[in-house]
Amino acid sequence: MSESHSEKVSSPDDTTQDHFLRSRRGRPQVRRKQRFGKSSIGRYLFYGLPIVVFVLIVSIFVVSIATVKHVEVPFQDFRDGENQQGGQIDRGASPDLNATEKNATVESYTLDTTPRTGATFTQSTPSTVEFTLPTKPYPHIVLVTPDESGSSEASPSTTDTGMPVKGSTQYVLNHQVYVREGPGKEYPIAGFGLRGMSLRVLEPGEEWSMIRTENSLEGYMLNELFGPVQPDNVVEEIGMGRYMYIDTDAANLREGPTTDSERISVAYRDEKVYQIATNGGWSRIKTEGGITAYIRNDLIRETPPVDPFVKTNRAIYVNTGVANVRELATTDSAIIGQVRLDERLTELETNGTWSKVKLRDGTIGYVYGELLTTLEPAPSGFKKASGTVYVNTGYANIRSKPNTNSSILTVLRFGTSLKKIAVGTGWTFIEYSEGKRGYISSDLIINTKPTSSGTNEPSPTTPTNDKNAARRKQVVEVARSLLGTPYIRGGATTRGVDCSGLVKYAYSAVGYNMFHGATGQAQYYGTKVSFSGRDFSPLLLGDLIFFSKGTGYHHVGIYVGNDQMIHATSRNGVHIVNLMKYSETPALVKRVLPLD
Repeated sequence: MSESHSEKVSSPDDTTQDHFLRSRRGRPQVRRKQRFGKSSIGRYLFYGLPIVVFVLIVSIFVVSIATVKHVEVPFQDFRDGENQQGGQIDRGASPDLNATEKNATVESYTLDTTPRTGATFTQSTPSTVEFTLPTKPYPHIVLVTPDESGSSEASPSTTDTGMPVKGSTQYVLNHQVYVREGPGKEYPIAGFGLRGMSLRVLEPGEEWSMIRTENSLEGYMLNELFGPVQPDNVVEEIGMGRYMYIDTDAANLREGPTTDSERISVAYRDEKVYQIATNGGWSRIKTEGGITAYIRNDLIRETPPVDPFVKTNRAIYVNTGVANVRELATTDSAIIGQVRLDERLTELETNGTWSKVKLRDGTIGYVYGELLTTLEPAPSGFKKASGTVYVNTGYANIRSKPNTNSSILTVLRFGTSLKKIAVGTGWTFIEYSEGKRGYISSDLIINTKPTSSGTNEPSPTTPTNDKNAARRKQVVEVARSLLGTPYIRGGATTRGVDCSGLVKYAYSAVGYNMFHGATGQAQYYGTKVSFSGRDFSPLLLGDLIFFSKGTGYHHVGIYVGNDQMIHATSRNGVHIVNLMKYSETPALVKRVLPLD
């Protein structure tokens, strides 16, 4: 009994330990069951399920292979036919997929669309083998022939019907191929492509496709004119050799035929450029200032500016043996009369190319402008002469009539040769340029070519602060000699000038050749002269004054002193204005002839 009592009665330490054990057995058991339910079963599913799936797939594959019927192919010994070329393979040559040699064995493969579980082979004839692919469980098998690069991805350039694939790269096959604005020959020509030029098909068609060439020209081209293989003898550009005209307000001139090339200049509407060659999208051109550059073809045109006829009502003279008078201002028009050398006509109107004239009998017609001159023939009292004479002074004025009150046509330098036509009292009638004639004082010329030490030549050692002072004055005199000359856009002769043409004409008279266009003259000639507002005190005779409206320069004039400028406008022709009252403020002043 004592023993049983001792078992039931325990010490405080024993009681604490027993309570601890009971409490521990109650709580941990629940936690163990929860961990087992979540982690163990999930672990089995995570690792076990993929294994089961893999085993099932392998089993299906083995069963499929086991159902394939083997075909016995008889062994063929080719050793007896070693001399037969048909049994050899030239691995260096590309296969001809379209060629079929005579007596060749053709193997045809047909696809059986009947659902099957495996692939079957059946031999129908000795020369024909029939191969049937299983449709299940592999319905998406695609046979692809590797391309030349070894890639197994197919990139066809044409469809089964022969149409080019959208987005494919093609090449022009002929020497020159037109790109049209629509899918047909009745549409206008947008440009052209050259042999070997790459293009991308934007929208394919059965006969015409919309394409974009490598130089960004978009349009339509006949499908038969391009193909997926670049031909030999690629044509990069073709020569043109003709004058073109800028057909936009401002066009960039670049170093190369791409918009990524550096811009070297800018040309403006109606400026004339010489088209050297073109690749269909870009043209290599030369400006009148001698700059060779590239310009996009859509920014130039072949037709010259349409200049309106302006009234002149002045006397002009025939400058050739015989000139035709036509009914209209075109060489295709009917001939209504003829005029002869030195015959005086009344010019009613001109557009710079043709003159509308009135003959002595009252007939009115048109004469080509290059056959006429404003220079009056040698007057009575002059005797015909011939030979060559030379300017024997620093600078000599050539005038329109044999007196110092007439207008100055040009200014010639010391030593310039002239063709003598007639001689009068104190004056000689000369031809100073082809088709250009005038009068020079006889004491300013000699019959033999002068040396550099001519008596009338300015001494180079003469001290002066402005060695070009005389030339500046002569530029102004030449410009003044054109007062009243009508305004003709693109003109630079005594028959008509525009603003930059007046500058070109005046400076060419002193041996300084410029090209047309106010912006070009501002960019390439002279040095900048600083001035402020309408304070023109820093300006010298002959300085060029430019006006701008934000892009380039739209007008230019010549400073003639006393805050005045001579210029040419469409309303008043060549005239002088006061700069202090002029409607526009100058944007730039350039000095062409330096001080020293």
